[in-house]
Amino acid sequence: MKLSIRLCCLFTVIILLISWVQPLVAEEPFDTEAQGKIQFNDNCSLCHGSSAKGDGVFAKLLTIDTPDLTQLKINNGGVFPYREIYLMIDGREEVLLHGPRYMPIWGDRFKTATWASVSEDHADTLVRGTIFELLMYLESIQQ
Repeated sequence: MKLSIRLCCLFTVIILLISWVQPLVAEEPFDTEAQGKIQFNDNCSLCHGSSAKGDGVFAKLLTIDTPDLTQLKINNGGVFPYREIYLMIDGREEVLLHGPRYMPIWGDRFKTATWASVSEDHADTLVRGTIFELLMYLESIQQ
């Protein structure tokens, strides 16, 4: 009898704890596009502009035209070019098809920024996540 009362009390406490913890866990879902916009504004807008149309303050200093990133899908037959844009942003793998590289190698920069907070083994995972956020944002602003 005492054992069943104790079990009942234990289950009651567990249910109360779960009902108390559940609202803490059920926060707003992670917004990948919003995080990508933050990354874009922090890292890309100086050249590409806050509108992503290639009109950033540094664009005037470059010897090439900064691409309009809202036209990527249109310029690729209506399909957003995930792989090509990923490789262009990351920059650690040479993409000969695109000619000379004018853009910074963001993969190394993102890795340097994250490596201090995680082990080197996990830094590349965070780099891929950051670039994925940028891709989701860029896809969301296509015209």
